[in-house]
Amino acid sequence: MTNYTKKAIHGAATIFVVSVIAAFVGYLVRSLMARNLTVEDFGLFYSVFSFLSLFIFVKSLGLERSLIYFIPQFKHEKRYDDIKSSIVYVAIVQFITNTFVIIGIFLLSSYLSTHFFHSDKSVIVLKLMAIAFFIDNFVFILKFSFQGFQEMGMYSVIDLVRMLITLCIVYFGFRMNYGIISPVLAYIIAPAILIVIYTPILLKSTFPQFSHSKFSFDKPLMKKLLKNGIFVMSADLAWLMLGSTDNMLLTYFSGLAAVGLYNVAMPTANLLTYFPKAVAGIILPMSTELWTNNKKNLLKDGMELLYKYTCILIIPMVLLMLSFSELIISVLFGKEYLPAANAMKILSIGTTFAAFYMLNTVFLVGIGKIKLSGVIVYTGAFVNLVFNIFLIPHFDVIGAAIATSSSYFIMLVIGTVRIKKIIELKLPVAVWTKSLIAGIFMLVGVELLKKLIFLNVWTETAIVLFGSGIIYVTCLFVLKTIDIEEIKVLLKRVTKG
Repeated sequence: MTNYTKKAIHGAATIFVVSVIAAFVGYLVRSLMARNLTVEDFGLFYSVFSFLSLFIFVKSLGLERSLIYFIPQFKHEKRYDDIKSSIVYVAIVQFITNTFVIIGIFLLSSYLSTHFFHSDKSVIVLKLMAIAFFIDNFVFILKFSFQGFQEMGMYSVIDLVRMLITLCIVYFGFRMNYGIISPVLAYIIAPAILIVIYTPILLKSTFPQFSHSKFSFDKPLMKKLLKNGIFVMSADLAWLMLGSTDNMLLTYFSGLAAVGLYNVAMPTANLLTYFPKAVAGIILPMSTELWTNNKKNLLKDGMELLYKYTCILIIPMVLLMLSFSELIISVLFGKEYLPAANAMKILSIGTTFAAFYMLNTVFLVGIGKIKLSGVIVYTGAFVNLVFNIFLIPHFDVIGAAIATSSSYFIMLVIGTVRIKKIIELKLPVAVWTKSLIAGIFMLVGVELLKKLIFLNVWTETAIVLFGSGIIYVTCLFVLKTIDIEEIKVLLKRVTKG
């Protein structure tokens, strides 16, 4: 019998560890860019990035994410021809749609530079980044194929290798005084190298049947992929609107400097979501498998445990980010980015809601409720758009942070209510409350330690973090938030074969 607990925790642990390392390297890249570019050029890069991201749904049609859903089914049924046909078909469609999009970007680059970005540099940045996005779409095919095969090590390590390559290219680019072109070139070269490295691994190691399987234009199969892809594309479009609307409206209303500040605040707050992202990478294919096998009780138990321990892990991180926001920004990006601190504090609270919503949405997609997931995300995207239009002209990055956090909360509420109806999910409200109380005691401890300790910033921070961590864990045990017997049972499940 499949040990789903062991499978989930081992897979999630792999993704989490690799994702944290990749995030650290990614932060080095972002920090390097912030310290070598003006705030306006830093904002220009991410404004262009967000603009091009809006076209991803047109280029992909959601097909590459369909591989996550169909590969486990076809593999279980040993339909290797269908797996090969699906991958090849997705690659062909990606090539055709990407070609049309990149031609359009090239033709409109001068107009957009004058009337939207208001920067002469944006012409070359737009064109080169369009090429980068063209190449990168094929990396996503590889990545989601690995996820479909539940090769979570390969799935997760791609982003780490990407960021390591990007870091090296950006570093040497700045050393050679290429300026803003340094990260642009990195985003072109890195995905090209990934394709060369990981294509043979996928086709020869993960899916050795590829060379012996037949590709055929199977109309019913293509219709399945397209149907699933359209629903996924709809959800992706909403997510892209949710993630890019802030940057686009900040560009229009407040200028590129505001975009630069926001792209310090948002990614820093998003660090809090790496654990749920890691878990989400496992939930998607596994929930499909459990739902198909009618093991709803296992799904219910798993989601309740995730709700419980995600809260226990994320609350102290949120509170520490609230306490150390200025230090984090000044050390990583420089004092010129300190105006982003308050926005980061708001977003750190908002990403708490996002963390739980991520668990909800991959569960819904995994059990085939893609349309419902899309409706929820569109609701959040609409709320974000409306709030941004009203708040950004008056409050700049603070307004964008409030809008995004509000949309995350609304999506969380709607998603949780619907999941409760599907699997009769019980929310661990008592655990959430006790975790918050423990977090408050921890935060009080942080402030007291800050006033009592007078050492250099690194030593002081290390002592404060260690001491506050002890306070938090102690409170969890005193309040009986953590059940030792439950942990022992989980450990037994993880360690047994």
